[in-house]
Amino acid sequence: MPAQNFRLGLVSISFRPLSPAQIIEKCVAAQLEGIEWGGDVHVPHGDIQTAREVARQTRDAGLEIPTYGSYYRCDHDGEFPFQAALDCALELRAPCVRVWAGKTDAKDAKIADFVRVAADLERICDLSSAHGVQIVTEFHGGTLTATGADALDLLRMAPRAKTLWQPLRRAPGFAPQIEENLAELELVAPFLSHVHVYEWGDDEAGNRRMFSLEESAQWPFYVQKLREIGEQNRWLLLEYVPENDPEVLAREADALRGILSF
Repeated sequence: MPAQNFRLGLVSISFRPLSPAQIIEKCVAAQLEGIEWGGDVHVPHGDIQTAREVARQTRDAGLEIPTYGSYYRCDHDGEFPFQAALDCALELRAPCVRVWAGKTDAKDAKIADFVRVAADLERICDLSSAHGVQIVTEFHGGTLTATGADALDLLRMAPRAKTLWQPLRRAPGFAPQIEENLAELELVAPFLSHVHVYEWGDDEAGNRRMFSLEESAQWPFYVQKLREIGEQNRWLLLEYVPENDPEVLAREADALRGILSF
């Protein structure tokens, strides 16, 4: 698959201290194509006025909004209603809403946890599909999508939902567990939506450290696997950069383009 069939963007929470206008400016300078707006800071859940204004600013800059990154936790509707996230997504005209698969890590979950979360996924798929909006689960520890196998089990129970993917397996010494990550990517491929791109690892003390994609040993393998999986115009969304420095966004975008060029 040629590089131009991937769409490049940014996850806005990479730069929580920046305003939407500042993030848009950085994305334009980096020649990115879209922004996943986060539901915690930049477009808070239920804040329709902010969603409307951010949507206008984004599209006036020539950028797209591939997804709304909500913090809705399935089976925890009492914290805030899913409708608040959906309303923002509709105002943004985002085709996807990212949600979280509960609050229990898959390794600690019981079958009943999967049943409840899957039922809520089905419920919110009913709500979103009426507006042509896709539900996409976060692929993350502390949820029922903490591994590829568990994500696959959950999504088979709620087959209208999809998942994003990101490389979760790491080892001390910053060595990415490439084979494990590739296996998980292949497992979730039938339900794969977009991809979060970052280069980070844990040291032996458990401290997280960001690296430049210019140094990446793992992303060429993931890109090749994504090409094998197929799908036109899949979004690759940069999430976090070294030192959380907005000034290196353009460099990281160029590094990702370099990886895609091979």
